[in-house]
Formats: sequence, C-alpha cells, structure tokens
Amino acid sequence: MKPTCMKVLLLLGYCTPFVFLAMYEDASSGSLWFYLVMIFGFSGLSYGSAKIKSPWLVVLGNGISFVSSCLFAWHFQTEKWEYYFKPFLPNQLLIFETVIALLIQSLLAFRTVKKQGVNQSGER
Repeated sequence: MKPTCMKVLLLLGYCTPFVFLAMYEDASSGSLWFYLVMIFGFSGLSYGSAKIKSPWLVVLGNGISFVSSCLFAWHFQTEKWEYYFKPFLPNQLLIFETVIALLIQSLLAFRTVKKQGVNQSGER
C-alpha cells in the first residue's frame, strides 16, 4: 500500500474518539473495558505511524482524536459525569488522558523510528 494511502487511513483511524468512548462506557456501566480498547487502538495506530516512518502522525492524530472526543463529550455528557470522575471534571479528565496517551505514543513512535533507522544502516 502506498505511504500516502496509509497516512490517510491512519488519520481516519485517529478520528475515533477513543478517550470519549472509554469515559462514556465507564460512566454508563462502570466497565473499564473501553480503556483497554483505547490502549490497543492508540497502540496500533502509533505503531502504524512508526512503521511508515511518520511519527508526526501520532501528534496530528491525537489532536484529531481529542477534538472528536471533545465534540462527543460536549453532546453526550450527563449530570452523572460531573461527580463520577472526581477529583477531575469530565473535560479535565479528557485532557489529562489525551496528554498521557500522546506522551506515551510519541515516545514509542519516535523510539521505533530511531531504532528502524539504526537497523537499516547496519549500525548498533
């Protein structure tokens, strides 16, 4: 598959509001399973970005995912959310989770790209 097509597909994958879905499922049913979905989703997308040597897609993609999560949270949050996520407000938790996910993904993506560059040049 062409790198441009892969980049577009990765960015479309990042349009998924992973953080919102995790928070929504947690607040509505008390289940933490969607946090696992969020971790695997972000991991797969950041690995794909690193594999095609475009770690900047992680930053751009997380921005897209953050915006889509904010839009969904704005439309679907209920009064329950105000006290359910204490000590954070829902928007604060959304920002916190997005920043943590971005930091972890960025470190892994840039490290993977750096390692791929070393392996291809034959150096250790």
